[in-house]
Amino acid sequence: MNIGFIGSGAMAEALIRGLLSSKKYLPENINCSDILPDRLEYIEKNYGVKGYKSNTDVVKFSEIIILAVKPNNIKEVVEEIGDALSAEKTLVSIAAGISTVFIEELLKKEIPVVRAMPNTPCLIGEGITALCPGRYAEKRHLETASELFGTAGRVVELPEKLMNAATALSGSGPAYIYLIIEALVDAGVTIGLPRDTASELVVQTVIGAAKMVSLSGEHPAVLKAKVMSPGGTTAAALKKLEDGEIRAVLMKAVEAAREKADKMN
Repeated sequence: MNIGFIGSGAMAEALIRGLLSSKKYLPENINCSDILPDRLEYIEKNYGVKGYKSNTDVVKFSEIIILAVKPNNIKEVVEEIGDALSAEKTLVSIAAGISTVFIEELLKKEIPVVRAMPNTPCLIGEGITALCPGRYAEKRHLETASELFGTAGRVVELPEKLMNAATALSGSGPAYIYLIIEALVDAGVTIGLPRDTASELVVQTVIGAAKMVSLSGEHPAVLKAKVMSPGGTTAAALKKLEDGEIRAVLMKAVEAAREKADKMN
């Protein structure tokens, strides 16, 4: 099976790396294009894949085509490649906020379309991707997409009405965590720790806490209670966080991202 990437940015590179690392795909099975010649040359040189100047050529030589372009470029690209697509090919879009219906209406023919929302930790094989099928996509199309994105992390399947929520939560989610990490490191420096030491302490704490939630099966509230002694340092810190309405602010941030995604079609 040949896989085509229209757009060879960071997310496409992450998926290419995952596909090749899985040993299920060879460089000659992967076709790429990009609007930037230097970027396409980089992808060809570093991964041994086939590069094409024409998006239509990528479609021609691929059974699965991944649209890895920005949302505002989707219409132009889909209209460009529409004539080269057939029912034997599968089109996968990773553009935030763009529905399968929007793409299907541009195509004006029965092409299997799958919508995917990966996140940037796919770059290190620790991502998570939400998938949903379009009107003409069957179970086999979804299974193939799940296998592809599974090479770069975990995969969940959702109804399309929840895809913008997944975009807001996991698609944008790494940025929320980076902001929290940055703030905690700055706090460590403020109370006297060297920045490198503060960074190491914070990063490993975040990794360890996430693994505790993942591996223990316990609710975060239960794990939180195990850290917090009555009248102790953690209790004092958490009170400040609750006074600052951190919970409400995070919820509002996710809601704002979802609302933005809703308006992108």
